[in-house]
This record gives sequence, C-alpha cells and structure tokens, in this order.
Amino acid sequence: MKKKQNIKSASVKVKEVSVLQEPEVQYIAGNTAFPYRIIDTARDGISKGSFMNFINKFDYTLREVASVLNLSERTLQRYENSDKLSKDASERALHFKRLYTKGETVFGSIDAFNEWMKTSNLLFNNKKPMSYLDTSFGFEMLEDELGRIEHGIFA
Repeated sequence: MKKKQNIKSASVKVKEVSVLQEPEVQYIAGNTAFPYRIIDTARDGISKGSFMNFINKFDYTLREVASVLNLSERTLQRYENSDKLSKDASERALHFKRLYTKGETVFGSIDAFNEWMKTSNLLFNNKKPMSYLDTSFGFEMLEDELGRIEHGIFA
C-alpha cells in the first residue's frame, strides 16, 4: 500500500505594483514574444495614474490623452489616479507605450521621437503622426513606418 505524501503549500506575499511602473513592462510592451502577458495586463486594466505618469513626459494635452484612450475628456477627468482603466483603454495605453518604446529605439531618444510625432509629415497627408493614435489602424500604420525608418526604407 502506498503512503500519501503531504505537500505543504507556501504562501507568498506579493507586492502590488502598477503595471507601467514594473521594470519589465518596457521589455514586455516592446517585445511581441509575450502577447499573452500584454493581453492579460490589458484585461486586468492599468491604473490611470500609471499611464498619466508615463504620458506626461510627452507634453500631451488632456484632450489628446483622452483621444488616445478612446474616452471623453470628462470621463478621463472622473477617473481617480488609482482607478483602473477599462480593457479597451488599457489596451490603447499599452499600445501607446509599445509605440513610444519602439520610437525611442528608432530615433535614439524619446525627445526626437516625440518631436517627429508632433510634426506634420507629407507621408501622413501633412498631418501629425500623433493624430492617428485614435484608431488601432493608426497605431499599426505608425509602427509599420517606424519599421521602415529603422531599416532605412524611406517613402
């Protein structure tokens, strides 16, 4: 007769950390090898405060931030910094983070990329690249263009 083996479970104390402040988020947001982690993070939601701390580095107005998140300006104002954004808004926030991570790599600095995002460009019908951040297709178009710039393929 076999003896039953008792297995003790260990409890681990987990510190809650805002997703955009985690050291690995830059790596995760910029690496497509971890799509499940990004999806889980978007589903769980990220806090408004974390995203605002990140996006405030780039001199976006509240209206522009609301547009990126696909929220009204007033709805965004109602969120407390500790409130989690919706799944859709969190997904857009992570997409924004991934875009800026790639842009910093391609342009060599966040400031140079931010200037490119805010300058009208013939390639984008004389519109600012940032004006396309209100749709997922806009994010894709900008990421594709960053890929072309990175590889020296200009329009």
